[in-house]
Amino acid sequence: MKDEDRLYEFRLEYLSGNSVGHNYHYYLAHDAREALYYQLEMMDHKHWNIQIIKLERKCPYGNKWIDESEVLEKINEIKERISNLEKKA
Repeated sequence: MKDEDRLYEFRLEYLSGNSVGHNYHYYLAHDAREALYYQLEMMDHKHWNIQIIKLERKCPYGNKWIDESEVLEKINEIKERISNLEKKA
């Protein structure tokens, strides 16, 4: 299996308006950008109003999570991509 074909487990930590604590959503994706895309698409389709705090990738060789939150800086770019795909459909 090629490394680019490998799926990693990602978790997104978020806050929702009516929640006291932090919550998590988990996705299998090739990279952090794809995991964020899945989350944003779900937020759009289900009309969730949540604030994403952190995005982490699970290390496949150890029991630890690696912070990949830098992809959150591209959130507007990914939202625009989702919007453009919906317009074409």
